[in-house]
Amino acid sequence: MSAGASRVPGARRRLLRWAHRFAATNVALLMIVGVGYLWRYRPVGIAGWAYSTIAYLGHLAVLAYVPLILVLVPLAILIPWAALLLPLGVLVSAAGLSVALLDSLLFVQNRYHLSVVTFTLFDMQTFVFLGIYFVVGLAIESMLAARIWQRAAVPSRGRAGWYVALGLAGCFAASHLIFAWAEARYYMPITAFTRYLPLYYPLNARETQTQWGLLDRSHAHEQSVVRSHGRPADGVLNYPLAPLQCDPRTPPLDVLFVVIDGMRADALTPEITPRMAAFAKDAVQFDRHYSGGIASRPGMFSFFYGLPGPYWEAFADAVQPAVVMEMLRQREYQLGAFVSVPMYNANGLDRTALARVPNLRLLTYSPYPGAGTSEDDRQATTEWYEWLDRRDPSRRFWGLLYYNAAVAMKPPRDAPLVVPVPPGASEQVTERARYLTAVHFIDSLFGGVVDDLERRHLLDHTIVVITSDHGIEFDDNGLGFVGHNSAYSEYQLHTPFVVRWPGRAPGRVTRRTSHFDLAPTLMTELFHCKNPPSDYSSGSDLFGDTQWSWLIAASYDDFAVIEPDREIIVLGSGVEIRDDRYRLVSNPTIPRDVLRAAMREMSRFYR
Repeated sequence: MSAGASRVPGARRRLLRWAHRFAATNVALLMIVGVGYLWRYRPVGIAGWAYSTIAYLGHLAVLAYVPLILVLVPLAILIPWAALLLPLGVLVSAAGLSVALLDSLLFVQNRYHLSVVTFTLFDMQTFVFLGIYFVVGLAIESMLAARIWQRAAVPSRGRAGWYVALGLAGCFAASHLIFAWAEARYYMPITAFTRYLPLYYPLNARETQTQWGLLDRSHAHEQSVVRSHGRPADGVLNYPLAPLQCDPRTPPLDVLFVVIDGMRADALTPEITPRMAAFAKDAVQFDRHYSGGIASRPGMFSFFYGLPGPYWEAFADAVQPAVVMEMLRQREYQLGAFVSVPMYNANGLDRTALARVPNLRLLTYSPYPGAGTSEDDRQATTEWYEWLDRRDPSRRFWGLLYYNAAVAMKPPRDAPLVVPVPPGASEQVTERARYLTAVHFIDSLFGGVVDDLERRHLLDHTIVVITSDHGIEFDDNGLGFVGHNSAYSEYQLHTPFVVRWPGRAPGRVTRRTSHFDLAPTLMTELFHCKNPPSDYSSGSDLFGDTQWSWLIAASYDDFAVIEPDREIIVLGSGVEIRDDRYRLVSNPTIPRDVLRAAMREMSRFYR
């Protein structure tokens, strides 16, 4: 008993040496298996090569080390039994290695990583191969574990192993710090690599750098605009799929986008929005129009790009603008974006659609600090008028007015409610009244914008689009969903969409349309591009006769495939299906063909 106890400290030390060396060996194995992550990546410049190498080494080292160390080290200390720990280490490492190999092969072929939904789409043959990978991995890991266990009987004379571990840890830390610096400065050669590694979530420290005075956002954006000219391809995106063939002349029409954050379709009424409703009578109103998101970022991404929201990260990391905005810039339009919320927060337009807009207005500075969101909306409109005063009248213009008071439910403090709130009303009834009052206020701002365009004799040659990034919900269906970014329901996806296009007759369109259709419409009808919309978008021309049979919508963290009679919601924990009243379907059959088509659509613009 005492002899056995005296041997325990030595057993622990040997097991710890074995665990460290076994984990280090698995780092090398994982790096060999993970070569597929780099197979199609083309780093940009020396910085791109250096960063991708450092990030690859550091991140895969962590993926190899952490599971083994978390399992083996505590057990080696508490239960120093080699007969238990060696087989356990072999099982864990073989499982990790086989899954990593499958993920690497999947990424090479389809440009996306393993997830709950991709596992549901695999056929039996794939699982058979995964089993084969695991068996082969068991054989390799067993031989390595036995060999390393024999050598662990003798302590290492040098510290080479520790230096290697410290070097890999340094690569991991350096990759995150470098990314934090580059991401805040729109530096594409570094940020473009992010999606190539599984489970890679690099550090974002823009706010911290701004607070410490290390970052000037406006200066960083302008530097990015300068760098973008003549910049090589990012090595990640194949967007557009073919060179654009468009009329090189500047179109004879100006363009204005009016986006009301959180405005749902049924808020566009003569009672709540009299100016918009009157305007819609002389325009084309799309009655069954849907956003591509239930939050600002994916909604605005689908609006500008005509692509599903899950692409956002890749386009933001590559600082890749939408083809529509590039066409406007190339045709020498004057570009003016007036967004009443910080552009770098919710919608991320500064990194995506508007990434190459010079002198981009990132913030609204209200003359009445603390007065509320409605005053920011008013100030953005005032600055729009001032910008029109200063613009070159000999050139065409594009403008964006993005209002936030509705989604914030903050009308002017002295504004009377536009709908009555009965005594004892629920919180959601009260919130809805405030929301509609804020929409009514924005409607008055819009009326002023239209009157101003008429006064300047600009309205008759300006395309005006009225819409929202997403809708909002007040527990309308009795299921407890409120606000936005909480459910892929009719209330959060169905948005108003009104287009006044000079020369087009007013009317109403009742077929299903979506934000994905705006980019194809502008590229086809305004810029006269000959490319099929599929070269740069998931949508089709709004003025054609196509309607969607399924639609990809996204939040910040997940996505759904929307069909006319159901929603297929893909969450991190699995897949759920809801009917046309947004009630869960019990024991559903997962529509694999639709999900496979959606996954292809969300990966076909990757190289």
